[in-house]
Amino acid sequence: MRIDITIDKEFKKDLSVPWLRGVARQILVAQCAESSSEMGIYITGQERIRELNRIYRHKDHPTDVLSFSFFVREAAADATTHPDFPVQMNGGINLGEVVISLPQAQLQAAEFGHPLKKELGRLLIHGIMHLLGFDHEKDYDAEIMEDRELQILKELEPSLS
Repeated sequence: MRIDITIDKEFKKDLSVPWLRGVARQILVAQCAESSSEMGIYITGQERIRELNRIYRHKDHPTDVLSFSFFVREAAADATTHPDFPVQMNGGINLGEVVISLPQAQLQAAEFGHPLKKELGRLLIHGIMHLLGFDHEKDYDAEIMEDRELQILKELEPSLS
């Protein structure tokens, strides 16, 4: 699995690229993602995530995590009619990109009373689940997604303390 990580300059000292990559890899493995899967993680600040949230979701406020999935559920059902799905990059399946606001993750970790690593893990799980086609638009789908997120969070607990 290839996991590209970009961290804005002001946050590089606060995070470990190998740790982020390892947690993302564990999440993908827990979800039985293809070994040829590729994805990106972008760690940024409140201003940039607010801008992305405004542009792509039409919500003019910061958020904790955004997912830009290349997964199209309809296309997945019949890839032969959609030859450009999934997006192939360097021989792998490019799932998309997860964008996390580090300052928002820090605020939420303090609010929830748990370590920053646990909050980052929680946000990575949520973002990657979206890359893999999960959503929480309907109550039923939200319940499925949340249950799986909690299972993965429990599996990753040793890496998140």
